[in-house]
Amino acid sequence: MKVEILNAIDEEFVMCPEAFGGPLTIEEVNQAEDELKVKLPEDFKEFLLKYGSGAVGEAIVLGLKEAEFVATPSFVEKSLHFRKVLPKGYENFTAIGIDGAGNPIGFIYPETEIITFDFNFGGKEIIAESFEKYLEKAIREELNMHF
Repeated sequence: MKVEILNAIDEEFVMCPEAFGGPLTIEEVNQAEDELKVKLPEDFKEFLLKYGSGAVGEAIVLGLKEAEFVATPSFVEKSLHFRKVLPKGYENFTAIGIDGAGNPIGFIYPETEIITFDFNFGGKEIIAESFEKYLEKAIREELNMHF
């Protein structure tokens, strides 16, 4: 990931470490990939290994460990849940977040673009070209999401 993005996340972490779930081990990340039968994008893996989960700008990123101040349920559990309720074509969906209306945010493996699926309107919207771009937009508060 770009140094500027990592520095911005580091600043947020220093101000409020309780908004992050804590770093994962490579073994935990590998186990999550095995359970979901996907390969996680390198930028998402990097985030998981360094921060685990947490609030970044206007986004809440799921991990495996719950943050103290922010609801960050397991992305594995949420991914498996959404795979059951999303339409055909989302069998490899991996959730990285949930918006304020309960819509999933994530990617459909092997693609790495970040999308949301709107249950009210029944369609997907591309939010960012990658997880790194998603974080960049979140830091700049350009996502226009309400949590």
